[in-house]
Amino acid sequence: MSQCTGLKADGHHLILEVVTDWNAVDLVVNREVVFHCNIYDLDFGNDSKLDPPGKEARKAVLNA
Repeated sequence: MSQCTGLKADGHHLILEVVTDWNAVDLVVNREVVFHCNIYDLDFGNDSKLDPPGKEARKAVLNA
């Protein structure tokens, strides 16, 4: 399960946007950045388990 799939499963609506820094991942909730990381820090193994940054991102969104 990718990070996006995990957030969708929690009932969140996602809007993906192109950013100027191609390596940046920003999660924005109500116009506030709640999580930021480098895209290369994320694991895209699709093994149905979130990697540590993915878990942090999900937690940040749930706490926003």
